[in-house]
Amino acid sequence: MQKPVKEFAIGVDVGGSSIKCALVDLSDGALVGERHSIPTPAQDPVDTLLEAIAAVVSLIPGDHPVGLAFPSVIVRGTVRTAAHLNKAWIGQPLATLAAARLRRRVTAINDADAAGLAEQRYGAARGVAGTVLLLTLGTGIGSALFIGGKLVPNPELGHLQVDGREAEQRAAARIKVEQNLSWDAWTHELNMVLKELHSLLWPDLIVLCGGITENPEPFLAKLRCEAQLRVGALRADAGIVGAALATAPVESGGA
Repeated sequence: MQKPVKEFAIGVDVGGSSIKCALVDLSDGALVGERHSIPTPAQDPVDTLLEAIAAVVSLIPGDHPVGLAFPSVIVRGTVRTAAHLNKAWIGQPLATLAAARLRRRVTAINDADAAGLAEQRYGAARGVAGTVLLLTLGTGIGSALFIGGKLVPNPELGHLQVDGREAEQRAAARIKVEQNLSWDAWTHELNMVLKELHSLLWPDLIVLCGGITENPEPFLAKLRCEAQLRVGALRADAGIVGAALATAPVESGGA
């Protein structure tokens, strides 16, 4: 029996502090070869960030399609918000600009939506019915929402007001570091966010992702939520894997 031909795509995860990139085997979500990372020129001009993306993609041989996870609302390939980037990005046709720079097909998707696609297909949310909420805890708080297995794009729940402050100003991983919060203090803030999100959405499952979840032992047992909580199976690679998966048109609904 002939083996199926494997499909590969490059996933690029643009975060507030770093750009991560790797080749992904779409059959199982595994990274192929090395994961590359460079600093994000977040507040630099549009062309500078495009050059950084091109530089990291050039480290991977071949002309594979590129999925680009970006920390903004993405509507039909165009950037609509820039909470942690130069505001000049707002209104820029990211997918078109990146495709011209890379000279290949590019799909642009919100970074948390990308992580959600990865966890739904390969990870912690695989096979889960009902409502699934994924939160990425990093420079801000990204969110992805699935209802009956279908992605609801760009929910941006990290900007939800929780007792007078944005959720990500309470419980992003960056806040723990910048304010030198203890694990107990930071977990208290995250519990407030989880309670508010649960009261609005009543999800069956909440998946937590981001670099801080690489070592969840200091905080996971202290979290309190009526929904089932899981740490993402793909951890910090979820954005890369989901960006690559978004290049498959049926899966992504992206641009």
